[in-house]
Amino acid sequence: MYFQLLGALKVQRDGNRVDLGGLRQQRLLAMLLLDANRVVSANRLIDAMWDDEPPVTARRQLHNAVAAIRRSFAAAKSIVVNDGPGYRIQVEAQDIDARRFTTLVSRASVTAAERRTAAAVELLEEALSLWEGPALSGLNSPVLDIAAATLEEKRLSATEQLLALRLDGGAAAALVPQLGELVSEHPLREETRRLLILALHGSGRKAEALNVYEQGRRLLREEIGVDPSAALRQLYDRILRDDLPQPRSRPEPGGPVSGGGGQPADHGGTGVKRSFLPYDTAHFTGRTGDLRSLTTPSPTGTALGIVVIDGMAGVGKTTLAVRLAHQLAHRYPEGHLFVDLNGDLPGHEPLAPDAALERLLLDFGLPPARIPRDGRQLAARWRAEVAERRILVVLDNAVDAKQVRPLLPGTGKALVIITSRRRLVGLDGVTSRSLDVFSPEDAVALFTRIAGADRTKDRPHVVAEIVALCGYLPLAISIAASRFHNRPAWSLEHMVFRLRDERGRLAELSHGDRSVMAAFETSYRNLSPELRRLFCVLSFGTHPCTEFDASAVAAMTNMPVTEADRLLEELFDAHMLGQHTAGHYHFQELLRAYARVKAAELDVDDDTLGALDPRGGVWVQAGV
Repeated sequence: MYFQLLGALKVQRDGNRVDLGGLRQQRLLAMLLLDANRVVSANRLIDAMWDDEPPVTARRQLHNAVAAIRRSFAAAKSIVVNDGPGYRIQVEAQDIDARRFTTLVSRASVTAAERRTAAAVELLEEALSLWEGPALSGLNSPVLDIAAATLEEKRLSATEQLLALRLDGGAAAALVPQLGELVSEHPLREETRRLLILALHGSGRKAEALNVYEQGRRLLREEIGVDPSAALRQLYDRILRDDLPQPRSRPEPGGPVSGGGGQPADHGGTGVKRSFLPYDTAHFTGRTGDLRSLTTPSPTGTALGIVVIDGMAGVGKTTLAVRLAHQLAHRYPEGHLFVDLNGDLPGHEPLAPDAALERLLLDFGLPPARIPRDGRQLAARWRAEVAERRILVVLDNAVDAKQVRPLLPGTGKALVIITSRRRLVGLDGVTSRSLDVFSPEDAVALFTRIAGADRTKDRPHVVAEIVALCGYLPLAISIAASRFHNRPAWSLEHMVFRLRDERGRLAELSHGDRSVMAAFETSYRNLSPELRRLFCVLSFGTHPCTEFDASAVAAMTNMPVTEADRLLEELFDAHMLGQHTAGHYHFQELLRAYARVKAAELDVDDDTLGALDPRGGVWVQAGV
């Protein structure tokens, strides 16, 4: 049996297409295949099967549809089984095209990191050849549309990876038409635009490359009120300065596509200054105390200076790190390096230490031929190249201490600034700052800067309510202010009206490629299953502004107090819970709303949990 989701839903058996029955039966099968070998709750299946309110007979019709699928698969090993609150389809991963696609793309990423570019290109070509059309086409279910959009995003990402590898192989001119079409189809997608700019530059068409950037900049400003990303701005600046290395010539027709791509000029590690810092935003607000303490003179001696900035998703870690780096840059004249470690980047795997080291060495100016392939040799070469160098390194979005350790220089003349959504307790000798949400005053100031003082100055109390509904979270405030700024017909009161509905608030806090929900999602996905469930359960067992301790959670969940304490501490380390006093935890308001959304996917609700009236422990109003 072979199952196809990358196009119209199809099932092949012995070369023949299996009749899947009507639309609801096909939607049911698609939902099961998307979560193959895992239980899908009856409620989720019913939501996918009916567009509107399901009938009172929905569960019986669900059972009938399952029975029909079983009859279709009677002669195969792949069957649908009852499993607790729902159903599970048992099927080998290689028998589902979407799973094969994901596996091939992952293998291609690993292969590319090993500098085996031709093999990586073949894997990506094989992966993309599995697509026969838009994912799950024809099923037209709101629930399945979300899954289809996720698959389509993976397809586009894989296409970008393939084009990037071909571009590195020297095929710049040949790729311009295809990249131009992709930019037309996805004008707000920055990675595709970046590749087109590189292809035009590599073809000797500098003016057109700069024009493509300018078109994207105007579009982002007009459509969603934001500037291009730091990476795209940096690329534009380097083209203006003629600082991009000369592109490689295209390989002979039929020849292999080799790796390496355009590389920095060979400075031989001589310490010629190179700055890769992203731009410092003009809307920077608050964090005065943090900056003051972190910009004090660094200690002398042999100890490496390490600053760790951690905090929940959207709290402004990278913004603070970039501001700090620019303020300290003059102390480190031999290089300013910046690497995004992809710890919580949607749709991307965290950057492996070896790949990060290679990036650092290239950016520092080491020729590709002098870069080792062995991981330990890479780390040793990095430390040797930057020994006694006064450099500043920003490691953004780290997943954990293990990812960071190999990237640390070995001497005290360098400074490393690290950001992470987790507390990196495994790193020694660091100066750490855990960021909280803004104060009400800083939150109002940020909203006013982005939205414009002319539209906010006469309504301070309304602005105060908006930022409170945003949970004083900088990302949420920035998104809300950008939306308001770009909608002249909106009043502040209208924005308050849209944000007051807790069920729809997270959907409102989305603008272009920035989304509070997406930011929270990556943090949630990095939790273990038991932590995810407790995170969701707590959102129903607590009320806004309530603090709770391990005894209360133990009583609510029937687990030992020591186990509850361990799990709460892990959620605290992941910045999914806050803590004002030792042993007492609380939800940030938007995280609590998000947790309730995720709880619905786990079939957690008030009826499931009962009254949730703890018989022990502490439940107090936050701040009391």
